[in-house]
Amino acid sequence: MAEGIRAAARGESPLDPRAARTILDARTAPDPLAGLSPREREVLDLLVEGLPNKLIARRLEISEKTVKSHLTKVFRELRVTDRTQAALWMERHRAER
Repeated sequence: MAEGIRAAARGESPLDPRAARTILDARTAPDPLAGLSPREREVLDLLVEGLPNKLIARRLEISEKTVKSHLTKVFRELRVTDRTQAALWMERHRAER
């Protein structure tokens, strides 16, 4: 801790260069939601509401197969593997915005 304070006093970064790079990269990373189409966002929003694929399909007047296709793209963009992770990702990132 003391070395970090001395480094800051010298005008240096008190963070390890790798840690600093990780923080900077996270702040400048593109928004994964920007890669989603408006329809994919709608599907994601309904998923967050807890709707199953069948009800999402009915609500949007599309097939369940199309819902699954949209969710595959959503999962890939958000870098998650399932519905629960996608919903948690959205809840966590909505709080940050």
